[in-house]
Amino acid sequence: MTLRVNGQIVPEKAILAELKRLLEFYNNHMPREELGRHMAELVERAREHAIGTQLLIEEVKRRHIEVAETDVDKALEDMAKRVGGDEQLAEMLARQGLNCDQFRASIRVGKQLDSLVSRVTSTAPECTDADVKKYYDDHPDRYIAPDRAQVRHILMRPASSSEADQATTRSTLMGFKQKILEGDDFSGLAAIHSECPSGKEAGGSLGWIARGVTVPEFDQAVFDDLEVGEISDVVETSLGFHLIELHEKEFGDPLPFEEVRDGIRDLLTHERRGKALTEFVARLKEKAKIEDDGSADSKEWASIFDSFLDGQKSN
Repeated sequence: MTLRVNGQIVPEKAILAELKRLLEFYNNHMPREELGRHMAELVERAREHAIGTQLLIEEVKRRHIEVAETDVDKALEDMAKRVGGDEQLAEMLARQGLNCDQFRASIRVGKQLDSLVSRVTSTAPECTDADVKKYYDDHPDRYIAPDRAQVRHILMRPASSSEADQATTRSTLMGFKQKILEGDDFSGLAAIHSECPSGKEAGGSLGWIARGVTVPEFDQAVFDDLEVGEISDVVETSLGFHLIELHEKEFGDPLPFEEVRDGIRDLLTHERRGKALTEFVARLKEKAKIEDDGSADSKEWASIFDSFLDGQKSN
């Protein structure tokens, strides 16, 4: 993909940064399954946002918007503190192919953009309590607590991918299941045999886990196949082979309005300010020359979404 705004190439990393920001924001306001269904739309919005950012940068220059150097200094100092000091910051920037002067310039541009955006969105209508309640009532499926369960498991990985080694691991785990059914302690076997850190640390206990946090096959066993008190047969996942014991299971109930009110207000405020900014950028686009050879294909945005989910699970 090549995207140019008034002859200036918009880097692909700028589009990906916009997409990541959108995913992180909407991940807090809708189920991940719904988020996935909207990926094509979000990719296009990310591209439009990247175009808008380039146009806003040009508008900052046209308006001669300046920021105090002390503000830039403060932001640079704060970043250095967050990463452990000036030396660590320099190392981080070097890994990204940047030096301190370039980073300082990017901070300055960011603050100039913030100033312009604040001016543009200051006219957006305020979000009332009635607006928030109506949104909650109109979108009940978005405000349901996730299903969750309390489980133990024993994880074992075959010595190789051969059928013989896989059969051996399955047989071993089924042997453990029989022992447990005859009275052996699940947590004791997990502590000795499980290859998951939870084995030695917690007798195989994963505590409470929510649907969608683990890999799909594990989710299927825990939330769809097992009843409370049951022990699974061998469950194969990308992590290895599991024996799972389900202790408790709770299906998600609607979240109380009071619990999600502030989040909905943030969402609506974000969308209203976004609308004001979009209208402003649309006026800039009318005067701009934009060259775009096409959007990302479905495989590309599906891969981006998978990478985002992997990052969420590792956090």
